Amino acid sequence: MLITDLHRRITGVSATIRNLIPLQSEQQNVKLWARLPFAGWLQLNGLQVFKLLRRRPTDHRFHIWHARRNNEMLWALFFKVILRCPLKIVFTSAAIRRHSMWPRWLISKMDAVIATSPAAANLVEPVAAVVGHGVDVQRFAPKGSRTAALAKMEVVFEKAIGQFGRVRPEKGSDIFVEAMIELLPDHPEFGAVLVGKVTSQFEKFSEQLQEKVHAAGLQDRIVWYGEVPFSVVPAVYNAMSLVVAPSRYEGFGLTPIEAMASGAPVVASDTGAYRQMIDQGVTGAIFPVGNDKLFRGHLRELMGNADRLSEMRAICQAKVQREFSVEKEAAGINEVYEAVWST
Repeated sequence: MLITDLHRRITGVSATIRNLIPLQSEQQNVKLWARLPFAGWLQLNGLQVFKLLRRRPTDHRFHIWHARRNNEMLWALFFKVILRCPLKIVFTSAAIRRHSMWPRWLISKMDAVIATSPAAANLVEPVAAVVGHGVDVQRFAPKGSRTAALAKMEVVFEKAIGQFGRVRPEKGSDIFVEAMIELLPDHPEFGAVLVGKVTSQFEKFSEQLQEKVHAAGLQDRIVWYGEVPFSVVPAVYNAMSLVVAPSRYEGFGLTPIEAMASGAPVVASDTGAYRQMIDQGVTGAIFPVGNDKLFRGHLRELMGNADRLSEMRAICQAKVQREFSVEKEAAGINEVYEAVWST
């Protein structure tokens, strides 16, 4: 059983893999081929992968290779078709827009496809199962007071609204910042935190947003916190009173369920699988992509109702524990593996 994470940065896909592997290893003999270090796991290189795959496993007629990216599908096909290794390939698809010709061709060569949402399932065929992502509800959980967690971040405000992910237009970073410029003057207890990397491609975009923040005199209350280590992410969620995800496009999107597991309600655009995650007015709010006015309206309502935010905390956590645990995701994926091995 080989799982690949062939990306040079920690992404949402990487986070999913790191959440799943400890559970999957309890049921399967899991090996990992990854570009980045993963504490506690022996990571194979290309030669070691070939040595592993060229012989049949002792308990099955073939290996399973689980891919989640185009380059991983291509590598898997190279080992299967060119090097003639005994293996079958499972691919997880999260995209909710039509794949271009190249990934469509790659997907057509897969032995089984898992979709992360019904919307994603409509765009690939055949789909073996729909298995939504989950989070580790032990790792992402309220721990201590929000006040203490926020104090460790060394900001000047009492309550934080956070956005997690790289700072770029697709994530709606500008939508968030502009909403905060409008709303924060009426809510002096709040501040905003952008948690994520600014890549070289979007440095100008980020600089323009920061210029707007400075012009509004809010540079102490709208903070670029930068990228944080994977191990630190739960502590940052714990400091948030509210989390936003105003993306213009998202495949699945882990931010809402990570935030909700940590007890933070979420205001998100209607993209990815966000509508499945958020119960309107119960665990947060959903707004149509592009409706910035409604986004600000939802934020204004929640920022002005401390009691409601507090009531939502336990409801958010229970929703994720019930519907989006990593245990549930691992069980769904394992069912697909067993079906493939039985063919």
